[in-house]
Amino acid sequence: MKPAGERKLTNVFERYLTIWVALCIVGGIVLGKVAPGVAKYLDGLSIYVNDAPVVSVPIAICLFFMMYPIMVKIDFASVIKAGKSGKPVWLTLFINWAIKPFTMYAIALLFLGILFRGLIGAEAIDLVKMPFGLDLPVGAQHGAGTVVMHEGVKMLEVPLWRSYFAGCILLGIAPCTAMVLVWGYLARGNDGLTLVMVAINSLTMLVLYGVLGGFLLGVGKLPVPWQA
Repeated sequence: MKPAGERKLTNVFERYLTIWVALCIVGGIVLGKVAPGVAKYLDGLSIYVNDAPVVSVPIAICLFFMMYPIMVKIDFASVIKAGKSGKPVWLTLFINWAIKPFTMYAIALLFLGILFRGLIGAEAIDLVKMPFGLDLPVGAQHGAGTVVMHEGVKMLEVPLWRSYFAGCILLGIAPCTAMVLVWGYLARGNDGLTLVMVAINSLTMLVLYGVLGGFLLGVGKLPVPWQA
């Protein structure tokens, strides 16, 4: 494998990645409008636990084919060397868990809670599951939601912008993992160090993601079912 600085992006997908990303975004929006059933079909291919989708099989397959070409090109001798470089690893952990989640929280609150709230609609609502073990009467308040009966099941009725807000929080907490291997390769980065960072981020995510997510969602007054 050539050193990072000597790599050339000769593949048409690598050279025009920005264009391909833009086309995929447009194509996804058009497909969602023209054939919404495709998304439901792909969701149906997920692995379910207790009637909740846990692993999306199509996404897992795509991630494998995205990561595999990069993984086979990594010089694992450089991985051992990169593992001894503590400063970049600690810097990554600090940014991922002490800065990025709270920055995303602030940005999402600014745009969804203030600037775009009128466009979303003050009366627009969403229904979310009751948190595990919570049993409140219909009409009771919990966080930013109100307990309602929907098709015989108690649900929490929350403002729609808060659901979008929660999605941004959950996305902002998650550290970059699989895709970093691709971006690092395209940026001619140190593949060994990238792999070490991805592995450490994946392990720390098992411990910190739920705790930090519960805290920030609680601050945002949006209850999320822990069993999810």
